[in-house]
This record gives sequence, structure tokens and C-alpha cells, in this order.
Amino acid sequence: MVQERMEEEIRSPRSASPLDEPYWGPPVSISTRLLFMWFGLWALLVTIPSSFLQMIGHRFDPTARNFKKWSSIWGRTILRGIGIRAVVTEQAPLDPSRPYVFISNHQCLLDILALAGWLPYPFGFVAKIELSRIPFLGFAVRHSASVYIDRSDPRASLESLQRAGERIRGGNSVLVFAEGSRSYAPMLAPFKKGAFMIALEAGVPLVPVTVIDAYRLMDERRRVARPGVLHIAVGEPISLEGKRRKDIPEIMALAERRIAGALPVPGGLPAPDRFPVD
Repeated sequence: MVQERMEEEIRSPRSASPLDEPYWGPPVSISTRLLFMWFGLWALLVTIPSSFLQMIGHRFDPTARNFKKWSSIWGRTILRGIGIRAVVTEQAPLDPSRPYVFISNHQCLLDILALAGWLPYPFGFVAKIELSRIPFLGFAVRHSASVYIDRSDPRASLESLQRAGERIRGGNSVLVFAEGSRSYAPMLAPFKKGAFMIALEAGVPLVPVTVIDAYRLMDERRRVARPGVLHIAVGEPISLEGKRRKDIPEIMALAERRIAGALPVPGGLPAPDRFPVD
């Protein structure tokens, strides 16, 4: 019965993001288009050798620590090559020896590179199965501490969530994008339950992570990018001790408040030192 309810929740349709308008991204110009074209070429040149090195390293050290080492080099090299760097602010340092489920908002493609490059803790991604079809990168992620989720098949998706829980209990942290799709805006799209089900399955703390202003630097839908500084805020862990599936709505609301609380007022300046008080 519990498994049937979990499959039904996974099967529920995704909410369409209402955040396509107004447009919040970089201006559409020759310079921003040219930088995006360079980004695509540079990302390909960096991804090919990084993928092979990650796969070789995974054979000898199949942990999130190894994936973090190579993904950090990958993310930083690509972003620095287009004039982007990230600044991370932590509300409270985490215990690096403990596994966590990091839960983040998702503004644009830059989030993946910035979190891989600058989040100062080892983790694997919980990624959509579509990522596995990307040449080189998909194969490297498959041979890592990351987990693919196939949302088109509820049973396979449930098995993936359980497999993610097993890896976390084995000492490997994971990062999940809570919204399930990119917002391209300074506001949050509706959260999905998958990240919270993974955290409950693993029985580890949930760490809210806020990507604050990636939407200002890239919009891959319009093929534009510009250089700048991206801010990331890492919040205080949320304990799930004693929590059950019936508590998921409460946990989701708390995580959403924590993540949203580090965002600026729409149109305002980044505020990486702002954290909500519960």
C-alpha cells in the first residue's frame, strides 16, 4: 500500500512554471549571443577530458568525494572561461563526515556548473534520465555517486529514489533540485516531493541551498549569457529525526521558506547573507 501511494505521487503531473514572463535574464544582444556560443564550445572542450578523468577515478574511488573533485574542476573551469565566478555564504558549517540531502532551487543551466564547482561539500546529483543521453557528460554522471530518475515510469522512479537512499546511507550526499524544472527568475517554482522522499528514505538531514542570481547571467532558452558573480547561500540543516511521510508537506513548507528567504526582492540586489528566522 505504501509503495502504491509513492508511485501515485511520482505519477502526478508536473506543474507548469508560470515564471516565463516577465523576462529576467541577460539582454539579448550580439555580445551576449557570442558569449553563449563560446560557452557551448568551451563547455564541450572541457567536458570531454573531464568526463574521462571522472570515469577513471570512479573505478578506483566510487564515492561522492571523487565525483566532487572532478566535477569541481569541470564546473569552475567552464564558468571561469566565460567570466563567471561564484561566492558561497554558509549559515552554519556542516560536518563533512556526515551525508546530507542538499535541496536547491533551479534558475538556469548555470546552477549545475556553479554548485558542482563551488559548493564546498562532496555530493552526487539526483538527475533526470534525459541527462544520460548527453554525450560524455551523461556517461560520466552514470559512473559516479549520482542517481538518475526516470519520471516517465513511476515504478522505475520509485526504485531510483530507493537506490538514492541506499547510497546516502552508505555515506554519499546527494543534491536535488526541488522545483524539478528551471524558473529563469528570482522567484521559486512549485516544489516536488521527490527530494523530501529521498531524505526520509535515507534518514539524513536536509540542507537548503539557494542559488540567488544565476538567472541574471544566462538564459539558455534565448542563447544569451554575460559575465558576472553568482551567489550561493547554504542554510542550516533541517533535522528529519522522528519525521514520517505524513510530515512531508510541513517539511516542504519549511525548506521553501528557508530557500526563498535567502532570495532578494524581485529586481533587487543579491543578498547572500539574508536567512529567514523560523
